[in-house]
Amino acid sequence: MSPVLKVIKFFAVLYRERFFQLGMVTLSVIFLSSMGVLYFEQAKTESNIQSIWDGVWWAVVTMGTVGYGDKYPITPGGRIVALILIFAGVGLMSLFTATIASIFVEKKMKEGKGLETVKERDHIVICGWNQYTEEVLAGLTTYGTMEDTHIILINELSVDDIDSLKLKYKKYNLKFLRGDYVHEDVLMRANVVKAKFVLIMADTSGTHSRDRSDERTTLAALTVKSIAPNVKTVAEILDSGNKQHLRRANVDDIIVRGEHVGSILASAINSPGLPSIFSNLLSLGETNKLWRVDIPRNFVGKTFKELSEFYREKHHAILIGFLMEKKAMKLEDILSDDTSVIDTFIKEKLRESKKDLYYKREEKQFLINPDDNYIIGADTYAVILSKGILRKHH
Repeated sequence: MSPVLKVIKFFAVLYRERFFQLGMVTLSVIFLSSMGVLYFEQAKTESNIQSIWDGVWWAVVTMGTVGYGDKYPITPGGRIVALILIFAGVGLMSLFTATIASIFVEKKMKEGKGLETVKERDHIVICGWNQYTEEVLAGLTTYGTMEDTHIILINELSVDDIDSLKLKYKKYNLKFLRGDYVHEDVLMRANVVKAKFVLIMADTSGTHSRDRSDERTTLAALTVKSIAPNVKTVAEILDSGNKQHLRRANVDDIIVRGEHVGSILASAINSPGLPSIFSNLLSLGETNKLWRVDIPRNFVGKTFKELSEFYREKHHAILIGFLMEKKAMKLEDILSDDTSVIDTFIKEKLRESKKDLYYKREEKQFLINPDDNYIIGADTYAVILSKGILRKHH
C-alpha cells in the first residue's frame, strides 16, 4: 500500500469514528469559552486574562485539566464560564480518549482474529495447515536462514492453536490471517503481490477434508498466479496425478507427498544404510544439508573443478552440481522487428493491455556431478552439501 493510500485510509477511519466532528465541537467550545471569559475579565485591570490569546491559553489548560494556575478568572461571570468549561471539558476529553482507544482496540482485535491487512514486502506466505507445516516453520526460522523474514500464515486453525504458535515463535516475525486462501480477497489481505514466496500446503485445517486438498491447492495456485504471476510459488499435493493442473498454473515447484518412497525403500535393500543418509540430509538441525546458493560472479566462465576447490577450501563444502533456470520469454520478445502489419498489431495490443504474455514458463535443469572441465554459465546456481554456507551466500 502506497503512503498516500495509507494516509487516506487513516483519515477514513478517523472520519468513521466521528473524530473530526468531535474536534470541531472541541474547538468551538474553546473559542466560545475564550471569548466569554475575556468579556468578563478584561474590564478588571487586576485580572491576568486581558487578551484573546490569554483566553485561549486559559481555556486549553483548563479543558486539559493541567491546571498551571498562571491564568484564572476572578470575576463572577468569568468563574461561571470556567465551571461550564470544566464540565464540558471532562466530557469532551473522555470522548477523545475513547475514540482514539477504540481505533487501537479495533486494530488489536483484528490482529487477534486474523482479520488485518498485511503491509509487509518480500515476505513468505504459507497457505493452509497440516501436520508438517510446523516443521516447515522450524525449517525457515529456528534452523533456517530466514529468521528476519516476515512469515504470514493463512489458515483456519482455532484461536488456541494460533496463540500457541505465536507464543512458540514469538521472537520471529510471524503473523496470522484467518480465511480461505482460495479466495482472492484473502490473498490480497496477505499482500501476495509483494510477497517473495508463496507456499501452498495440502490443507486440513478447519472443516476442510483431505479428499479435496489437491483441488483447493490448484485453485489457490491459479489465483496466486493470476494476481501475482512473478511471485515464486511452491505447492504441495497428495496425488501425483494432479501435477498437470499445477503445471498449467505455472507453479514454480511441486512437492508430492510420499513421492519416491518406493525408491528409498528399494535402496534400503540395494544399498543398506542409504535411507538414513537421505533422512539426515533432509532433517532439521545443525547437520550437513543440500543448499542452492549463488555462484560468485568471478567463477562464471570457469570450470566445475575450480569452483569445487573454492567451496571445499573456503567453506568446507562439497559441490554436488548445478541448477540452471531458463527464464520465460515474453511473447513480444519473439515477434520480429520488421514492419509486419501482424507483428505491429500484436505488439500494440500488448502495450494497450499492459500485460506480459509468456509463451513458455520458466524451466529448471539439473546437472549432477558434471565433468571437471564443465564451463559454468550465467543464470546458474550451485548445489552444495554444507552446514552453514547458505548464510553467507543466500
